[in-house]
Amino acid sequence: MKQIATFILMLVNAVMGASPAFAHRPYFTQVEKIRLPNGEMGEARLLNGDGIFGPDPVRVLILDAQGRLLARSHKSRSMALDCSDEGRCLIFDFSAGEILDPDSSTFQQGPVVPSRSDDEREGLWELEDGSESWGFARRDPNFREKILSYGTMLSSRLAGIIFNGVIGALCALLAAAAIVIMREVRTRYFETFMAALAIVLIAGMGLFLILVSGFFSMLGGLTSAPWLASLCLGGAFVVVGIRIRKRSGTRTASE
Repeated sequence: MKQIATFILMLVNAVMGASPAFAHRPYFTQVEKIRLPNGEMGEARLLNGDGIFGPDPVRVLILDAQGRLLARSHKSRSMALDCSDEGRCLIFDFSAGEILDPDSSTFQQGPVVPSRSDDEREGLWELEDGSESWGFARRDPNFREKILSYGTMLSSRLAGIIFNGVIGALCALLAAAAIVIMREVRTRYFETFMAALAIVLIAGMGLFLILVSGFFSMLGGLTSAPWLASLCLGGAFVVVGIRIRKRSGTRTASE
């Protein structure tokens, strides 16, 4: 339990010690060609800010063929673009469970957006700052689009999902060890005390792993549903493996 308390204090100190003076500059994470409502080809870019107290916020920018800003979405914890070669794009806001459609009736003729060059990132502050948004219509996805959003989430957050799956598997192994300890027959008070202490330590380790998983998932922009699903999936693999091993062992003993 002391290790858990120490970890929580470290996280609190890290968050409280952060300040805008150490904020990193905005940056682009995904740039795709998009066909504009007038038929021309433009660009859709994901612009990330600095999440000092959490994950980096992200918003979508749409540019015309000359690189001028046409649309700027609201900020979100997690977004992704799914675009075809023909420029047909789906813009997913995973945090809100919505799709953003370009709305030409609310487009604005904005300034030329800086390129993706690192030297021009200082010019992204004005584009990232503020809560104003325009040029998009928000709607709920249909069934097909929901399936596509899950695939996009999986591909864009694959490393985090695998990490959480490993954490879930480790937690399942810890739970299995605790169950084995609980089922052992003990006749002395000292043995019972040591078994209880071991179970408490195992529970503390499991809670610590879950806290680590949740913390890094939050920083990576992974929403709660896929985070929990990846944890459960990793644990399920371990449970299935243990059951298969028990059945194979029982068959071998009977033969």
